Amino acid sequence: MKAILFFLLTALFWGLNFHLAKVMLKEVGFVEAGFWRYFFGVIPLLFLTLKSLPTRKEIVENIIGLSLVGIVCLFGFNLFFFLGLKNSPAINGALIVSLTPGLTVIFSGFILKTPFERNHVIGVAISLLGVLYLILKGNIGSFSEIEFNTSDLLFIVSTTFFALQNVFVKKYGGRISNRNFTFLTNLLCMLSFLVLLPFLGIESITGHTSMFWLSAIGIGVFGTAVAYFLWNAGIKLTSANQAGIFINVVPLSTAMFSIIIGETLFAYHLISGIFIIIGILIMRWK
Repeated sequence: MKAILFFLLTALFWGLNFHLAKVMLKEVGFVEAGFWRYFFGVIPLLFLTLKSLPTRKEIVENIIGLSLVGIVCLFGFNLFFFLGLKNSPAINGALIVSLTPGLTVIFSGFILKTPFERNHVIGVAISLLGVLYLILKGNIGSFSEIEFNTSDLLFIVSTTFFALQNVFVKKYGGRISNRNFTFLTNLLCMLSFLVLLPFLGIESITGHTSMFWLSAIGIGVFGTAVAYFLWNAGIKLTSANQAGIFINVVPLSTAMFSIIIGETLFAYHLISGIFIIIGILIMRWK
């Protein structure tokens, strides 16, 4: 029950993240947006770990796992996440993120040697159909008239990194305390964005509006620090595959916030969501 509560709260925060990120992207580029997200995420995580900071030995012994999660997966996910959000509705990204359970099962099979089952293959295939329907905006009558949305493809890449992250957290996260693991991986992600800032530029922070800073703090503290702390803790209590199923709460959370702020939803969003959910239910069927 504790793990379920952790996953549900995280999914709620991540659903809000899509909207907070779009507010930030109205004023800054995708790299600066990613930096501020993790800057405000690392600060509370640092306070959480002050009394039990990781030793140099712990860092060296866990550097492979920390790097895979922090630099490859977290940074990779966020880089393509912010890129995708620049020109796409928040609900599109949230629906595509629902591919995470299927991708997690696939990566778990290859990396963690978790056995594949027939219902996994069928469920993943149906979920993929749902995402394809979303990308095509329901236009399946004439492929010659289809316009592929680059942003949706970027979301698929970001989701791939997110699924890999779940598997690597399960594989490497248990070797160090959850506080230290979450802090160090988020710190590495922030430093990765920091390295890119001199090349892609940063706007004068004095020109940012109060809405930008409120969004940055919100996505940093709740959508990053608290969310990843709860998510990693839940994965340690259960498994990467069990965590993946709760990603399907993210589109519901995002849609709820979309309605609140007046963002337009279309029929193909509902239909693609139904396909994805059916696929996940089949994948989880025993």
